[in-house]
Amino acid sequence: MVSSRISLIILLAAFVSTTSVGQTLVSISYKGQRSQEALAQEYGFLIQNGVEMWKVTYTTPDVFNQLDTASGLLILPVREETTIYPTLIYQHGTVDGPQDVPSNLQGGYQLALVFGGLGYATLAPDFLGAGTSRGFHPYVHADSEASAAVDMLRAVRGYAPQIDLLLNDQLFVTGYSQGGHASMALHRALELELADEINLTAASHMSGPYSISGVMRELMVSEEPYNFLAYLPNTYLSYNYVYGFYDDLEQFFKPTYTNAIRNFYEGNIGLSNLNNFLISNLTNEYGAPIARYMLQDSIVTILEDADPNHPVIAALEANDTYEWAPQQPTRIFYCTADDQVKYRNSIVADSVMQA
Repeated sequence: MVSSRISLIILLAAFVSTTSVGQTLVSISYKGQRSQEALAQEYGFLIQNGVEMWKVTYTTPDVFNQLDTASGLLILPVREETTIYPTLIYQHGTVDGPQDVPSNLQGGYQLALVFGGLGYATLAPDFLGAGTSRGFHPYVHADSEASAAVDMLRAVRGYAPQIDLLLNDQLFVTGYSQGGHASMALHRALELELADEINLTAASHMSGPYSISGVMRELMVSEEPYNFLAYLPNTYLSYNYVYGFYDDLEQFFKPTYTNAIRNFYEGNIGLSNLNNFLISNLTNEYGAPIARYMLQDSIVTILEDADPNHPVIAALEANDTYEWAPQQPTRIFYCTADDQVKYRNSIVADSVMQA
């Protein structure tokens, strides 16, 4: 069963283009397989089947509405008997760089493997600006997190009949950390904009920074030590890339930190290296890794005042993902000891959605 499907897909993949099967599918390439026994040994007895892994590339608009080629990992359950599978979209957490992504069997793809092993046809988008996609990754940018996932789903659904992949009408959405923000953004888009096209069954969002303009902004200007400082410049670079606030990094960050941030933006160092640099320098100068001390005083004032008319604050608010009311079953998971994304994001999101 496994080998016959592999042979069929490899044969068909040679003929796939944007003008053939599925208007948004560009290519599909085999990345390997895992047996049920191997997955169960690593992830537990609930694993029901083995899986095949495929890199999918597909067309989708970038943040400037120009057509781009994005990528993601498709994980297909493998069973001896013919089975109709539900679909699940898993959005991954923050990664170290643009190639640390699921389609390269990195970037948190293990959770996608687990979902495949549980019997879901699982899609794990790489996001824009990562994998095959061009440009800088628009980190925690809600609209593109949603659109990249929707277009991967369209591509896979359009291609499924060509490989005898049987999918039922169930669709589940989940994600962790940045992926929790992304899955919430996707969930919102599916319910509020795409309900006539795509039916969502249920969603589960895990430890996401849903309150960018509230909880996360307050953390960045607090006196609280924070060991994941690189998330702040990553977010700034993302929103400045999309919205274009400033021409120079020194308009936002103190000069001590701009060279390292620029090196990250240009792809010369990874996010973890940037984070280590920021922690070391802030600790040496201020005694603790406190995010506000890498910012220009004028920026601290802007963030503290939170004037919604200021472009920076408007961008933060535009990427909050919780101010709406889900109609499909929804669970939000968090843990109070989370030292990367404050659990109050989940409390705020739940309270607003319930209201």
